[in-house]
Amino acid sequence: MKKLNNKGFMLTETLVVAAFVIATLVFLYTQFRTVNRSYNTSFKYNNAEELYALSNISDYLKLNGISKIQSVVTSSSQQYLDITGCSEVFLSENNYCLALMDTLSVKQVIVASENLDSLKSIIKTDNHLSEEMKAFISMIQYDNTSAGYRLIAEFANGTFATIAIKEG
Repeated sequence: MKKLNNKGFMLTETLVVAAFVIATLVFLYTQFRTVNRSYNTSFKYNNAEELYALSNISDYLKLNGISKIQSVVTSSSQQYLDITGCSEVFLSENNYCLALMDTLSVKQVIVASENLDSLKSIIKTDNHLSEEMKAFISMIQYDNTSAGYRLIAEFANGTFATIAIKEG
């Protein structure tokens, strides 16, 4: 056989292989980005240390004024109550509360109803919450049929956590 006009076949073969390699690299890049984003999210949201810190705050609230806070949350137009400042209006043992918030490195803690539908709809225009906190609240999964309240916190190290507080 004669090898005439073999240059066209080699060019076509090179283009096919290059397209295959590019498609494979694009696929790998998109998969890596997804895995990397999930990995970073798992370290930023609901870590064990932050959940334990919120559990301590929840225990404090159950002993020192959750009933006053619940009545304000249900009647508030904001759909949440910021308890970071440990206001004496709502909480007893104010000094303990301030020490707890400082020790746990809490940047902001809010109490909201377990059903976050109304809170999610108004946080877009709320200036009291950081953009990161708004993003965290928008991705919280919750039971919209459950009664109770939810603690949502932002910590000084840039992490976030949330736990439910059951009534009673």
